[in-house]
Amino acid sequence: MIIRVLTEGQYKVSGGALSELDTLDDTLLDAVEADDESKFTAALHNVVSFVQTNGAKLPDEELVESDLIIPTPDTSLKEARELFTNYPRDLT
Repeated sequence: MIIRVLTEGQYKVSGGALSELDTLDDTLLDAVEADDESKFTAALHNVVSFVQTNGAKLPDEELVESDLIIPTPDTSLKEARELFTNYPRDLT
């Protein structure tokens, strides 16, 4: 799966890392649904960090359609509510 982290670039995440990411991502979506700013902020940072650590960064000049777009690490909960309207719950 190709994942774009806005302002950070694109990463290829696959295999077991994708399942782990799905669990972290559910925590992020739960925080949005619960309207919990502090949990949202922590979960977003965890997701971004996980993608950066476990994904293979694609070269900036390589143009590939992203399967998933994660907002910038400084996204507010209010902004996230709008961004995650059609966000998939299951990544695998």
